[in-house]
Amino acid sequence: MAKYWLMPHDMDKVTAYNAHLASQLELYKNYDVDKPEIHIAYNDSKTLMGGDLWINDMKFVVSQPQDNGFVVKRDWSVPDEVDPVLKAWGNYEDVNMWSSNRDYTLTSWFDSTFLHPTMNNSPDVKYTMRMRCFSPRRSKRFAPKITMYQSARDRFERDREVAMKPARAFAIMFPELDHKQIIQLTDQYLERFAKRELFIREGSDAKDFVKAYSWEQAPTDNVNTTYQRKSSASSCMRYSFDQLPVHPVTAYASGDFNMLWTEDKEGRIASRCVVRVMEDGAYRGGPIYGVSEQAIDILEHHINCTGGEYGCDGAWEGARLLRQPVEDGEEGFYAPYLDPEPRRLTDNGEYLVIQEGGEIDANSYQGILGGEDCRCSNCNTGMHEDESYYSEYCDEVFCNDCYHDEHFYCEYADGDYHVDQSYTVYVPCNGKPGYMEERVSDWAVEYGDQFVYCDDDNEYWHIDIAYYCEHEDCYISQRGIDAGTYFISDWDFECYPDDQKATTDTGDTISIEEAKDADLEYDEKTNTWKEKEEND
Repeated sequence: MAKYWLMPHDMDKVTAYNAHLASQLELYKNYDVDKPEIHIAYNDSKTLMGGDLWINDMKFVVSQPQDNGFVVKRDWSVPDEVDPVLKAWGNYEDVNMWSSNRDYTLTSWFDSTFLHPTMNNSPDVKYTMRMRCFSPRRSKRFAPKITMYQSARDRFERDREVAMKPARAFAIMFPELDHKQIIQLTDQYLERFAKRELFIREGSDAKDFVKAYSWEQAPTDNVNTTYQRKSSASSCMRYSFDQLPVHPVTAYASGDFNMLWTEDKEGRIASRCVVRVMEDGAYRGGPIYGVSEQAIDILEHHINCTGGEYGCDGAWEGARLLRQPVEDGEEGFYAPYLDPEPRRLTDNGEYLVIQEGGEIDANSYQGILGGEDCRCSNCNTGMHEDESYYSEYCDEVFCNDCYHDEHFYCEYADGDYHVDQSYTVYVPCNGKPGYMEERVSDWAVEYGDQFVYCDDDNEYWHIDIAYYCEHEDCYISQRGIDAGTYFISDWDFECYPDDQKATTDTGDTISIEEAKDADLEYDEKTNTWKEKEEND
């Protein structure tokens, strides 16, 4: 546990709180806090709520010290840290290893650069821990700067982030890099994350709709998904649909709709939105799909300038889609899934009209609407659309049995996943002692905050039964604890390897370092640590 001090700076307040305590104190002198009481906030910051002061062999209990005339000080040093950057950054015991606020797109990009494996060749460079401490993210207000915490004190006491130029941020986090490498990394960062030069395109031909939906996508950033603003990666109609004679979105080329999209300088699609063109010239669009907030914002502004709106149910009611019957005598029409409500169509013999209560359901992702039956891709069983299951991983439709033979529900990701997208992990036994195996999605392991990799058995474990061992800078599984290879200290509740174990004469199991810090001495006769005996 971190060390705290209290320094009296307002004796009037201290006296009002405890006159006897005030009489024993010296103004502006630091006093060690024994048994600190810590409050942990939602953002993992810690506040000293109180503790014991020993002064002239007297114990004083101090509560709410900052309200009662004291300044709270904390020791942010890391005396035994081998990584010089982490040592300068400060005590990182409070760092949330799996914070949901991390910029995973940025850190994934870091992992893919040549710098990561190069720096990991040095045992004194703890690359992953540095990234978690500084917690760099792309600045939203001052793009393309990088915002990060420069020290432990800034992060946990001041809650202060600093936005800085990319080159400076890289130099602070990785001083091992020379000037040439910093420049190269900065150029790569700006190429990937600086505001992109995007161009608005618009058309109403069938080829325009197909291009906006199925052309090569620009690199994807994190998008704050809402009903109106969606990530292009989540679109069910973004595929080529080569198995069909026409792409389903060609049905939009009826004259009632325009296709809006943006392209980057390489011609890759950055955002798109189907809009209905009203008589007054206003656009009433479906949701905007994009690879970045910037790309979505451009189309949002363009639609707003017409006096229109987007992502609103009812906006398309009465509009027409091309009537494209399925060939070979089968029932149905080649047409897309409709984003806005109503998702029903009426066949008037010339067009498919979007209409509440229409006889054709437009909720299908398969590109064919109104067919009576579809067939399982695995067993070829015929079934009604409502009875089918679409696998995004396989890009195929299955019956109930075939789908659940190869898919499972992951509660951590709140969705179905294919077995090839899974890990076997260890989880607690529903409140009972022990642990059990469970299959979870790759998302839960790679991007969620519930599982960590444990080096002692090379498996992924739930965070409730995994323990961070600072001594070895890795996580240890419950199996390692049960086997006695590692132990949890009775004093600081931290995990240590077995060769660091010390047993006190009172029966506590602690680390050797804790025993030495407490000024205990080892008794070879009893194989225990106890207080030193003073000679008369």
